[in-house]
Amino acid sequence: MLVLFEGPTGPSETLRFVEEKGGAGIWSWDLKTQKMQWSRGLFALLGLEPDSAEPSYALLRSMTHPEDRRPEGELERIVSDAMPLDREFRIIQANRRVRWLSSRGEVLLDQAGKPSRVIGVMFDVTRRREASLAKQASDARYRALVEAIATVVWSSDPEGKVTDMPEWRKLTGQTVEQVAGWGWLEAVHPDDKAMAIQAWHRSVEKGEIYDAEFRIRRRAGEYRWYNCRGAPVRNSDGSIREWVGICIDIHERKVWAPTSAAASAALTGAQIRAARGILNWSVRDLAESAKVSASTIRRLEELHGSPSGTEPSLEPIREVLERSGVEFLFAPTGKPGARPR
Repeated sequence: MLVLFEGPTGPSETLRFVEEKGGAGIWSWDLKTQKMQWSRGLFALLGLEPDSAEPSYALLRSMTHPEDRRPEGELERIVSDAMPLDREFRIIQANRRVRWLSSRGEVLLDQAGKPSRVIGVMFDVTRRREASLAKQASDARYRALVEAIATVVWSSDPEGKVTDMPEWRKLTGQTVEQVAGWGWLEAVHPDDKAMAIQAWHRSVEKGEIYDAEFRIRRRAGEYRWYNCRGAPVRNSDGSIREWVGICIDIHERKVWAPTSAAASAALTGAQIRAARGILNWSVRDLAESAKVSASTIRRLEELHGSPSGTEPSLEPIREVLERSGVEFLFAPTGKPGARPR
């Protein structure tokens, strides 16, 4: 057993206390004899009983996750150059549990200036690593969602002033300096600017949800309609810490209005399926509400487009779905769609 220092409570009690409370383990490696010593804490980190195995680099390597093992010869080069050893890796314990360890070591030189011994300490960093990986996954999902729905996410200080909005800059081509403060308004259509800032001041003053629709000049110079919504993030005492919000592209909805032809257009099979999904309805739910047979609904949903002839069942199906909160879209270009009303 490795004993690093003597204390008033004995040679190992203080060390054991530090290791148990700090989740640490200490090791030493004699480069001349190639023998290693591990403290009780290190045995515990590896999921081994103290002195149940002969400490060695080969044993540690065998327990290291295959993806985290050092390439052959790498450790030897680090030691021969007396470089610090600092890395994080996974070990697989005998019970198949995977733990993340952070290892830090120093190479000690002999009187001739050659590496003679390496000492180091390891810490269990599994929780931190798992939290970091979870955050990375969450960030990746967030970025994918923002991209998928063409959304600009923004934030401001409690008074409503902006420091930077990276996604807004990407959309508009403005610089950090141009966006700061109230500069972002320069990308808002001149006819919409007064309304946008008036609504924003009112929301900031009252601490209420911001909800406004206005045109934004994009990087290429064209204007598109966006719905911008924001909400205050409050401290525990109720004061506002910051504002966060999103801007969603609603241009297609704003530039075309449903025509009488669209209102009477026949639903497609995909629209009926989508509407059921929005309402979380089964075929049976729709059949009972529209008083149409389930077999008819299944037949209609299998169509790649609209029925080629007259289909009297579509009218009651459409009526009950719209009444239940679904809006059907028939844009001039693109495929018909459905969304919550």
